[in-house]
Amino acid sequence: MRASAFISASAGILLVLLLLSAGCGQRPTSGSNTSTGFQPFWDATTVAGGTPVPTTPDLGTVVEVTFETVTITPEPPATIDQVTYVEVYHKEYAFKGNTTGLEYSLNHPPLLIDVTVKPVNITRTTSVRDVTCQPTEYNLCLKSVKVTYPDPNAWFTIKVKPQGSTQVVAEDGFARDYDVGFEKRLTVRSPGNYFIELSGNQVSVDVQMRVAT
Repeated sequence: MRASAFISASAGILLVLLLLSAGCGQRPTSGSNTSTGFQPFWDATTVAGGTPVPTTPDLGTVVEVTFETVTITPEPPATIDQVTYVEVYHKEYAFKGNTTGLEYSLNHPPLLIDVTVKPVNITRTTSVRDVTCQPTEYNLCLKSVKVTYPDPNAWFTIKVKPQGSTQVVAEDGFARDYDVGFEKRLTVRSPGNYFIELSGNQVSVDVQMRVAT
């Protein structure tokens, strides 16, 4: 009697264990999470054969932005050559150690003063050896040549001053404290009454004055 009761109890326990193991191995139905209490962190898409495959989570929309580099070139300021000028004075002077001057009322600056200096040239004759000749006792192989060069005493200065003032607002010249270039240009950019002083020696000078229109 006791043996029968023991066998019945063992069979009951074994049946319970088999039922529990069968319940744990069963896959939950797709879309249902209440049977096991397990909540997946992704959605599943069922493909052929019934195998769920995780879908790619939505990471947002990527917008491609193209930047275009635009170079802005500022308009350059007007240069002297881009401005129209009119001649207001033109004269040639000869200097032999003297000074002269002129006055000008500048209402439309800038004022351009273009000067061309022509120094007095000196020509002299000198003897040089002829390299194509073979010197002898009676022939030194010398020949006469003429040499022309600016007078070493030639010089010129031009200074622009406000009327009644000793201040120099523009100046240039030839030789002495200046270079020996023949072409000069002075620019006066402020309106006003000016005195233009010209001095020189052994030079002739062409003076041209122009103002903006």
